[in-house]
Amino acid sequence: MSYTITSKCISCHQCVSQCPTGAISWNGASYEINQNLCNNCVGFYSVPQCAASCPTNYALQQIAPTDYWDSWFVTYNKLVSQMNEAKQGSYWLKWFELYSQKLSKQLQASICNT
Repeated sequence: MSYTITSKCISCHQCVSQCPTGAISWNGASYEINQNLCNNCVGFYSVPQCAASCPTNYALQQIAPTDYWDSWFVTYNKLVSQMNEAKQGSYWLKWFELYSQKLSKQLQASICNT
């Protein structure tokens, strides 16, 4: 899920300097977020920096995906990036590898059966 800048933006320029992907730009009248570049700071920060740095707390609005699978993959990618950023104990790494292998086998079996 990415963000859009609303009319409540006070043009303080905070979000532009905080965006790690360079997705925020000035169009001459207001700031806008390039949805193709915005990735919610996944891989950089645990929370979107535009929202975290906004002094009004109301200038940004999250755009919810309309497709179920888009929403599922956004959540999955966010959780995987959080797991990769944090140092996990060997128990959880082994669990995740085993779970991933079992899931992969189950998906392969269902693809072969169709």
